[in-house]
Amino acid sequence: MNRGAIIDIGSNSVRLIIYHINEHSNFEVIDEAKETIRLGSYLTKNNYLIDDGIEIAINVLKRFKEICQRYEVVEIYVVATEAVRKAVNRSYICNRIESELGLNVNILSGKEEARYGYLAVKNSMKEKDAVLLDLGGSSMEITLMEKGEFKETISLPLGCIPLTKMFNNIESDDENIELEKFINNKLDEISWLTKNNKLNVIGIGGIAKHIGRVAKGDKNYPKESLHDYSMTREEVSKIYSDFLKLSINERNNFKGLSKKRAEIFAAPLGAILVILRYFNSEKFIISALGLREGIIYEEIINKK
Repeated sequence: MNRGAIIDIGSNSVRLIIYHINEHSNFEVIDEAKETIRLGSYLTKNNYLIDDGIEIAINVLKRFKEICQRYEVVEIYVVATEAVRKAVNRSYICNRIESELGLNVNILSGKEEARYGYLAVKNSMKEKDAVLLDLGGSSMEITLMEKGEFKETISLPLGCIPLTKMFNNIESDDENIELEKFINNKLDEISWLTKNNKLNVIGIGGIAKHIGRVAKGDKNYPKESLHDYSMTREEVSKIYSDFLKLSINERNNFKGLSKKRAEIFAAPLGAILVILRYFNSEKFIISALGLREGIIYEEIINKK
């Protein structure tokens, strides 16, 4: 059995998926692993990724490579997104990973990242017309899908970590108004977006899955069961208003949410709600599949 692996060096977490493509051109997940390291938080104001962050990332990659070796993985494909993409010392980072671990890192552009998210949605969900929202650790990709086709996309440096830094006192009404104004202004600047288009929003990435787990009241709710899970805008709004009422300690124990995610939940959730209102979307639909699965789907398509 030829096994492949994808390692995704994200801004919030590093993830591993080990998979096999069967004779029916379907992929089977053999194992998965995740380490939350907040790599994006190690970027300085001048976008220099400091050594502490690099060391942590390399240690995780070393562990993930060992897992791949145990499974006798034939090929390991490593990708990096916004935190490494943005880093002025990205060549140094990639060279260290290659020299120490023998892993070649592919730094994805925002458009490539969005396209893989689109491929995951197109090949696993029934929606044909939607706004795809991939809100990661350091970036936000907004993609327009029409009749199942990839139409337009934009990558903004507005992931969970920077949004939390900008709006770290989100429990106040003033801060909430500022967040809404800020996101609306950003959306107004995107020429191909149409306000009030009533398209549903499909959420990709960790924050989307965590919203679903909060709705289910279980932080360990399996991601497979969250795929294609639909929520109304009002349900998302209620989670947001309930969360804002809580103290820091209470937020850390919010049902369905891990403590680490609670630290970077309020502002990103608020941003998602603003986006739902901007498009006058009735539904927020969760995709449990994203970048890594999109890469696998591309491999399947190329083999046909």
